[in-house]
Amino acid sequence: MKVVLHDRTDGLGQEVRDTAQRKLIRLERHFGKVVDAEVEFSELRKRSGLSTTVCRISLHLDGRRTPVLQAREMGADPQSALDLALDKIDRQVVAFKEKVVHRKHATSPVRVPEESALEAPARSPEPERLRLKLRPMSVSDAVDELQADSQPFLVYLDEDSGEIQIMVKRADGSLAVIEPVVT
Repeated sequence: MKVVLHDRTDGLGQEVRDTAQRKLIRLERHFGKVVDAEVEFSELRKRSGLSTTVCRISLHLDGRRTPVLQAREMGADPQSALDLALDKIDRQVVAFKEKVVHRKHATSPVRVPEESALEAPARSPEPERLRLKLRPMSVSDAVDELQADSQPFLVYLDEDSGEIQIMVKRADGSLAVIEPVVT
Protein backbone atom coordinates (compact mmCIF):
# COMPACT_ATOMS: atom_id res chain seq x y z
CA MET A 1 0.00 0.00 0.00
CA LYS A 2 1.31 3.43 -0.95
CA VAL A 3 0.79 6.39 1.40
CA VAL A 4 1.27 9.94 0.08
CA LEU A 5 1.41 12.77 2.63
CA HIS A 6 0.85 16.42 1.68
CA ASP A 7 1.83 19.05 4.24
CA ARG A 8 0.29 22.46 3.66
CA THR A 9 1.03 23.72 7.18
CA ASP A 10 3.99 25.57 8.65
CA GLY A 11 5.65 22.27 9.50
CA LEU A 12 4.49 18.81 10.43
CA GLY A 13 6.39 16.76 12.96
CA GLN A 14 8.00 13.47 12.03
CA GLU A 15 5.97 11.76 14.76
CA VAL A 16 2.69 12.69 13.05
CA ARG A 17 4.02 11.49 9.69
CA ASP A 18 5.08 8.14 11.17
CA THR A 19 1.74 7.72 12.95
CA ALA A 20 -0.19 8.41 9.73
CA GLN A 21 1.95 5.93 7.80
CA ARG A 22 1.66 3.21 10.47
CA LYS A 23 -2.09 3.52 11.02
CA LEU A 24 -3.02 3.74 7.34
CA ILE A 25 -1.03 0.59 6.57
CA ARG A 26 -2.97 -1.07 9.37
CA LEU A 27 -6.19 -0.44 7.39
CA GLU A 28 -4.99 -3.04 4.91
CA ARG A 29 -5.66 -5.69 7.56
CA HIS A 30 -9.37 -4.85 7.54
CA PHE A 31 -9.73 -5.03 3.81
CA GLY A 32 -6.98 -6.28 1.50
CA LYS A 33 -8.13 -4.20 -1.48
CA VAL A 34 -6.70 -0.89 -0.26
CA VAL A 35 -4.34 0.37 -2.98
CA ASP A 36 -3.16 3.77 -1.80
CA ALA A 37 -3.96 6.58 0.58
CA GLU A 38 -3.53 10.32 0.31
CA VAL A 39 -3.29 12.39 3.50
CA GLU A 40 -3.39 16.18 3.34
CA PHE A 41 -2.77 18.47 6.29
CA SER A 42 -3.70 22.14 6.03
CA GLU A 43 -4.28 25.00 8.43
CA LEU A 44 -7.49 26.94 8.70
CA ARG A 45 -7.07 30.38 10.23
CA LYS A 46 -10.07 32.13 11.70
CA ARG A 47 -10.58 35.85 11.98
CA SER A 48 -10.08 35.59 15.71
CA GLY A 49 -6.47 34.53 15.11
CA LEU A 50 -6.98 30.91 16.18
CA SER A 51 -5.89 28.25 13.75
CA THR A 52 -7.17 24.70 13.42
CA THR A 53 -5.59 21.85 11.54
CA VAL A 54 -7.61 20.11 8.84
CA CYS A 55 -6.78 16.52 7.93
CA ARG A 56 -8.23 15.11 4.72
CA ILE A 57 -7.75 11.41 3.87
CA SER A 58 -8.60 9.86 0.49
CA LEU A 59 -8.43 6.08 0.27
CA HIS A 60 -8.36 4.38 -3.15
CA LEU A 61 -9.57 0.78 -3.33
CA ASP A 62 -8.78 -1.91 -5.91
CA GLY A 63 -11.59 -2.72 -8.29
CA ARG A 64 -13.53 -1.37 -11.23
CA ARG A 65 -16.48 0.18 -9.45
CA THR A 66 -15.08 0.85 -6.00
CA PRO A 67 -15.58 4.30 -4.53
CA VAL A 68 -12.87 6.59 -3.23
CA LEU A 69 -13.39 6.72 0.53
CA GLN A 70 -12.83 10.18 2.00
CA ALA A 71 -12.69 11.66 5.47
CA ARG A 72 -12.17 15.29 6.49
CA GLU A 73 -11.78 16.32 10.11
CA MET A 74 -10.59 19.37 12.01
CA GLY A 75 -8.65 19.44 15.25
CA ALA A 76 -6.68 21.76 17.48
CA ASP A 77 -3.42 20.07 16.45
CA PRO A 78 -2.37 17.74 13.59
CA GLN A 79 -2.42 14.61 15.78
CA SER A 80 -6.02 15.08 16.96
CA ALA A 81 -7.23 15.88 13.42
CA LEU A 82 -5.44 12.78 12.13
CA ASP A 83 -6.97 10.56 14.83
CA LEU A 84 -10.50 11.80 14.08
CA ALA A 85 -10.06 11.34 10.33
CA LEU A 86 -8.56 7.86 10.80
CA ASP A 87 -11.53 6.81 12.94
CA LYS A 88 -13.91 8.02 10.26
CA ILE A 89 -12.07 6.31 7.38
CA ASP A 90 -11.74 3.10 9.41
CA ARG A 91 -15.53 2.96 9.88
CA GLN A 92 -16.01 3.54 6.15
CA VAL A 93 -13.61 0.71 5.22
CA VAL A 94 -15.35 -1.73 7.58
CA ALA A 95 -18.80 -0.70 6.28
CA PHE A 96 -17.68 -1.11 2.65
CA LYS A 97 -16.17 -4.52 3.41
CA GLU A 98 -19.41 -5.67 5.05
CA LYS A 99 -21.38 -4.46 2.04
CA VAL A 100 -19.14 -6.39 -0.38
CA VAL A 101 -19.08 -9.55 1.76
CA HIS A 102 -22.87 -9.64 2.23
CA ARG A 103 -23.42 -9.19 -1.49
CA LYS A 104 -21.20 -12.14 -2.41
CA HIS A 105 -22.56 -14.71 0.03
CA ALA A 106 -25.75 -16.63 -0.55
CA THR A 107 -28.51 -16.09 1.98
CA SER A 108 -27.86 -18.12 5.10
CA PRO A 109 -30.27 -18.99 7.93
CA VAL A 110 -28.05 -17.04 10.29
CA ARG A 111 -28.57 -13.74 8.46
CA VAL A 112 -32.23 -14.15 7.46
CA PRO A 113 -34.55 -12.64 10.06
CA GLU A 114 -37.53 -14.61 11.31
CA GLU A 115 -40.96 -14.03 9.84
CA SER A 116 -42.08 -12.00 12.87
CA ALA A 117 -39.09 -9.67 12.49
CA LEU A 118 -40.00 -8.98 8.85
CA GLU A 119 -43.27 -7.31 9.80
CA ALA A 120 -42.81 -3.58 10.07
CA PRO A 121 -43.82 -2.05 13.39
CA ALA A 122 -46.63 0.48 13.33
CA ARG A 123 -45.30 4.00 12.90
CA SER A 124 -46.63 6.94 14.81
CA PRO A 125 -48.04 9.85 12.80
CA GLU A 126 -45.61 12.17 14.61
CA PRO A 127 -42.41 12.79 12.58
CA GLU A 128 -39.11 11.69 14.05
CA ARG A 129 -37.08 14.51 15.60
CA LEU A 130 -33.34 14.69 15.10
CA ARG A 131 -30.93 16.97 16.98
CA LEU A 132 -27.91 18.40 15.17
CA LYS A 133 -24.91 20.14 16.65
CA LEU A 134 -24.18 23.01 14.29
CA ARG A 135 -20.73 24.49 14.01
CA PRO A 136 -19.87 27.82 12.44
CA MET A 137 -18.23 27.61 9.02
CA SER A 138 -17.76 29.69 5.91
CA VAL A 139 -19.47 28.93 2.61
CA SER A 140 -16.23 27.54 1.15
CA ASP A 141 -15.80 25.20 4.17
CA ALA A 142 -19.40 24.02 3.72
CA VAL A 143 -18.77 23.35 0.02
CA ASP A 144 -15.65 21.31 0.87
CA GLU A 145 -17.47 19.31 3.53
CA LEU A 146 -20.51 18.61 1.37
CA GLN A 147 -18.31 17.43 -1.52
CA ALA A 148 -16.25 15.23 0.81
CA ASP A 149 -19.31 13.46 2.22
CA SER A 150 -21.95 11.55 0.32
CA GLN A 151 -24.80 13.39 2.03
CA PRO A 152 -27.31 15.31 -0.12
CA PHE A 153 -27.37 18.34 2.20
CA LEU A 154 -25.49 20.08 5.01
CA VAL A 155 -26.94 22.26 7.78
CA TYR A 156 -24.48 24.75 9.26
CA LEU A 157 -24.13 28.11 11.00
CA ASP A 158 -22.88 30.89 8.76
CA GLU A 159 -19.56 32.08 10.19
CA ASP A 160 -20.21 35.75 9.39
CA SER A 161 -23.91 36.21 10.16
CA GLY A 162 -24.44 33.42 12.71
CA GLU A 163 -27.62 32.31 10.93
CA ILE A 164 -28.59 28.73 10.12
CA GLN A 165 -28.12 27.84 6.45
CA ILE A 166 -28.67 24.69 4.43
CA MET A 167 -26.45 23.71 1.49
CA VAL A 168 -28.01 21.24 -0.96
CA LYS A 169 -26.59 19.14 -3.81
CA ARG A 170 -28.85 19.40 -6.84
CA ALA A 171 -29.47 16.54 -9.27
CA ASP A 172 -27.17 18.15 -11.86
CA GLY A 173 -24.31 18.28 -9.33
CA SER A 174 -24.47 22.01 -8.61
CA LEU A 175 -24.85 23.37 -5.09
CA ALA A 176 -27.47 25.73 -3.65
CA VAL A 177 -27.64 27.55 -0.31
CA ILE A 178 -31.03 27.81 1.39
CA GLU A 179 -31.25 30.76 3.77
CA PRO A 180 -34.28 30.29 6.04
CA VAL A 181 -36.29 33.46 6.64
CA VAL A 182 -38.72 33.71 9.54
CA THR A 183 -41.85 35.66 8.60
